[in-house]
Amino acid sequence: MKKKKILIITGEFLPHTESVGGVIRVFSFLKTLKNYKKYVVCKKSKFRGYFGLKKYLINTSIIHINKFSNKQNNIFIKIVKYFFSNLLYLFAIDNSFFFLKLYKKKILKVLETEKINKVLISGPPFSIFYLVPFIRSKYPNIKIILDYRDGWGKRIKSNFYFLKYIQHKIEKKILLNCNCIILATKKIFEDIKTFDIKIKKLLIYNGYLKLQSPKKRKLKLDKQKINVGYFGLISDNKNSYRDINILIKPLERLYHKKFHFHFFGNSKLKRTTKHKKFFSFYKNTSYLITQNLMKQFDYLLILHTEKSTSSEVITGKFFEYLLSGKPIIIISNGKTEAGKIIKKHKVGYEIDYSEQNLLQSLNKLNKKFFQKRKLSIENYNRDFQNIKLERLIKNYE
Repeated sequence: MKKKKILIITGEFLPHTESVGGVIRVFSFLKTLKNYKKYVVCKKSKFRGYFGLKKYLINTSIIHINKFSNKQNNIFIKIVKYFFSNLLYLFAIDNSFFFLKLYKKKILKVLETEKINKVLISGPPFSIFYLVPFIRSKYPNIKIILDYRDGWGKRIKSNFYFLKYIQHKIEKKILLNCNCIILATKKIFEDIKTFDIKIKKLLIYNGYLKLQSPKKRKLKLDKQKINVGYFGLISDNKNSYRDINILIKPLERLYHKKFHFHFFGNSKLKRTTKHKKFFSFYKNTSYLITQNLMKQFDYLLILHTEKSTSSEVITGKFFEYLLSGKPIIIISNGKTEAGKIIKKHKVGYEIDYSEQNLLQSLNKLNKKFFQKRKLSIENYNRDFQNIKLERLIKNYE
């Protein structure tokens, strides 16, 4: 029997990715669509690693755009990005923006040779959403699904109303050329509804993946300390969404008494940060053993330090944390969507340091977590969530 086909377009993907967190949603889509022949067009980066997931990429052809644009390394571009990051984000001028011509070339080749009639585009990077009108003009009858892993134009709060008006016009035009929009969080779902366009919208949460592995890794932890684990990229850049600097002063005050933080991921950090006595840093590890590692900590951490985007924060690793059964600490610059779940089910703490004193909040934590609550998380299984995508695509046969 001839396999049905689908093309997925995204930014970076396995094996050329810095972190598994940014690609795990698309990976889970591929895993769910097991009865399809899948083609992935993505950008090639200098990083390389399958994180233990290679064997699950069955019936998948990964097509890389493997040339690098000199424009993104231009000093002027870097300066502009530093000072106008929100404005550039608004108009989706990101690193992939300079690769759009190469994307078009690869996409046309796949569509022409493989006779594919279904395309899913997953962003960010949101510059690849500009491919929608291009694909529609070449293939008027093709089915196009847009996947919002984060919010785009509606997430940035700005006083530049004229610029936001232009961006919203652009985004709406793109959406009107689609057949369906899928969204990763309730906040993004509600934002997209304000466009008032008659296109099918599906809320498909991120979630956890249950992948069996015999591999285990035992960590040497100081049992006298409260050991906090963090999985994913972290930064000590003050303009980052995950700025580790916010932790340093409180931990310097509390070190004699309490904490040690353990970070897993290929983060680039300054030497002064790396040598803080209350931090330990580890390289990326196989996705298959992260659940085993998570269970060894007293708490698991989510950190989000960017104010305008905090309300939609509910990362993929949040659900992996829930699966581990360990209490979760969310430290954020504003209330988060994940924080609402934590508060509702009493499975951790949300510390909004824009309203709460971070030092005092951390000082209240201890190794004896409040009584463990039973939380039904079956609905947050990615396989369960992705059934909605599978049904959607079947309707396009």
